[in-house]
Amino acid sequence: MDTEKIWKESEWTNEAHQIIDGLKEFPDNSKIILILRHSHRNESKTFRQAQKERLTPQGHAIAKLFGENLPCSRSIKVFHSVIWRCEETANDIYEGFKNVGGTGEVKGELKSLQTIGISNMQFFLKEFSKLPILDIFYRWAAGFYNPNVWKPFIEYCQSTAHNILSQVKNSSKKGLNIFVSHGYNIWALRFGWFALLPTKWVNFLGGFGFTIEEDHSLLLDNNEFKPATIPHWWEKS
Repeated sequence: MDTEKIWKESEWTNEAHQIIDGLKEFPDNSKIILILRHSHRNESKTFRQAQKERLTPQGHAIAKLFGENLPCSRSIKVFHSVIWRCEETANDIYEGFKNVGGTGEVKGELKSLQTIGISNMQFFLKEFSKLPILDIFYRWAAGFYNPNVWKPFIEYCQSTAHNILSQVKNSSKKGLNIFVSHGYNIWALRFGWFALLPTKWVNFLGGFGFTIEEDHSLLLDNNEFKPATIPHWWEKS
């Protein structure tokens, strides 16, 4: 396997490159939160099968290379979903970062990086089988579903924000806090926190990063680095 060729030429690594380049734009003393999708896995025919997929060999190799390209001037803390491929991604990123002299730690699981508040999985699987995934997302965001079946969208976004902020509250000012999650979660948090509508699926090792300033945030998203307004309910970390 030619890892360098995959890293430089594969379409699925484009967003990872953009993140690596974009991290250089943050102020030196900023505390960065990076919400990241796991690395490469095989495509599955069903949602149930996808839950069990682990990283492919190229997924492991590129996650390590991603870690090797993170800025060594920052220490990292890596959190992950309970799903295996997210844990594998977190460990690979940390291993790559450590290989080039970086310091940090893998902090472990955060439930909100995996769950999106569904209490009736059979209902969700039925919806998933008959509707496009983006249609389901819009219905959830609009409050279409019974809250006894699926936690309301804004509640999920708020509770996950508070959970993440509590984890980074005592991290270093130059820290890079990485949260390895899933595409659907990233869609939700990107829209719920910054009002950015999803237009395409999130690539492996894609996502968004931000830091919170006094009255706004600095956002790295879709190869853009820009100021962004934060919701009134955000707490400054």
